[in-house]
Amino acid sequence: MNIFRQASQKVNDFAGNRLGIDSGYAGKVDSSGTFCPPSGDYQIEWWVGEEDRWHKPKSATVYTHRRVGSAPIFETKLVTAAGPITATTWASIGRGDRKPSVVTEVLNQSSAPVALAIVIKPLKKMKQLEVEGNSLVIDGFSRLTVDRPPGYWVLQEEFKSLENVITGGQANRETPRILKSKKKEVSGALIVPLTHKSGLRFVASFDKEKSPKPEDFPEFSRISAGWDQRLEPAAKTNLPNRERGGLSHADLIELLFSTPTPKDAVLLAAWGLADDAAERIATAQPNTQWLEAAIELWVRHRRVEHFLSARSIKIEPLVRSMGKRDILSQSTVAGLVSLLKAIGENKGAKDLERLGKGSHHSEFQPFGDLVLETSDGIDLLHDFVPPSWYGEDFEAHNLATRWGNLGFAVRWHGANPALLWEIETHEDSLPRITISGLDPEFSTFKTEGETLLSPPVTDN
Repeated sequence: MNIFRQASQKVNDFAGNRLGIDSGYAGKVDSSGTFCPPSGDYQIEWWVGEEDRWHKPKSATVYTHRRVGSAPIFETKLVTAAGPITATTWASIGRGDRKPSVVTEVLNQSSAPVALAIVIKPLKKMKQLEVEGNSLVIDGFSRLTVDRPPGYWVLQEEFKSLENVITGGQANRETPRILKSKKKEVSGALIVPLTHKSGLRFVASFDKEKSPKPEDFPEFSRISAGWDQRLEPAAKTNLPNRERGGLSHADLIELLFSTPTPKDAVLLAAWGLADDAAERIATAQPNTQWLEAAIELWVRHRRVEHFLSARSIKIEPLVRSMGKRDILSQSTVAGLVSLLKAIGENKGAKDLERLGKGSHHSEFQPFGDLVLETSDGIDLLHDFVPPSWYGEDFEAHNLATRWGNLGFAVRWHGANPALLWEIETHEDSLPRITISGLDPEFSTFKTEGETLLSPPVTDN
C-alpha cells in the first residue's frame, strides 16, 4: 500500500468531504455536489437548465446531500419542477491509470429533458483552457472529460461573463479555440442535453500523460464493496448516537486520507487498522511521539512482523530520537520492554528501566468515553450513560485494547441492562472489566460472560 505517501500531500482549504481511494486523497466534494481538486485551483459545478431557467444546487431551495454508506461516495439530489436530478461523486482509478480521478454520474430522474452545464470556476490562478475531444484541458495538466460530445461550449476570461452566456442561452455550438488569459481567471463549461430517465458521466483527472475515458471507471457500487472489504478488519459499533464517542467506518476513512500524526496512528491501531498504523509509523520522521505510537501498536496487536520485515518499523531510530528530558509513562516503558524482548533485543530491554519515571499509565485513550483503559483493566462507559441510551441496545466489536481484543454489547430487559462481553487477552494480561457508567458495583476478571446489571439510577 502507498496510502501514506499520497495522503501526506497538502489538503486544500475547500469546505467539503474528502474523496479518495486506497492510494490516497483526490480532492473534496461539498454539500452542493461541487468538486475541488487537491490543488484547490478551481472547482467543478453542475447546473441544470430546465425550459427558461437554470438551477444550481448551491442556490436551490430544494436539494439534498448524503454519504452513500461508509465509503467516500456522495449523492446530491436537486429537485426541479419536473422531478429530481441526482449526481453521485466518487474517486477511482481507471483501466491502465496510475493516479485516482474523480467521477460524477448524473441521472435525470425527472419527467422532462434538461440541459446539464458542467462548469469550471477558478478559485486561484487558472490561465488556460483548451478543448480536446470531449475534454476541457486545464492549464495543460488536469482535464474535465464528459462521456459524449458536448452540444455547446463556453470559454470566458471572467466567470461572471460565463454565467451570463449560459443563462442567456448564448453558448457556442462550434468548438472554441484555446483560451489564454493574463488575468489568470479563465472559466469554461461543457453543456450536454440530457433526456428524461437518462444519465451521463464526467471525470476530473490529474495525470498530464493520460486522458482517461469515463467508461473506463468502475461503478460506484464496486467502489463501495471495495471499501467494505478494505475495512473488514476494523472495529464495528452500533450505538444510539455519538454522545459517548466511537468512530464509524467513515471516520476511519477520513483518518486514512489525513496527513499522518502519531495520535491518528494510535486511533487506526486501536480501531483495527493495524497495518495502516504500522505503515504510517514506519515512514514517519522519528521522534518521541512516534515512538509512543509504535509501542501502542505493539501493545494492542503484538505482531512482530510490524517490526521485523523489510519495510517495517525500525525501533532503534525511534528510541534514539528521545531527548534527555523526554519521559515515557511506566506502562509505555513496559510495552517497549515487551517489544524488544519479542524481537530479540534482550540487552536493550534490560537497559530501559531508567525511562519509566513518568505517570503510571499512558495518556492515549483512543476510544473516548466508550471504553476507558486503566492500569488494571477496562471500564466500559466509565463516566455515565446518557438517558437517551436507556432502553436502547448497543454494541462494539473488535476494539484493540492494550489488554486484548474486546467486544461487548448491552441488551435491555425492561429497566435492567444486560452486559455481554468477550476479550481475547494477551498472554500476560488479565484485565478487570467494569461498567461504572451503568452499574458501579459490577466488576469481574472473567474474559467472557453475560450478566444482568442493576437498573441505572435516574434523577426522577
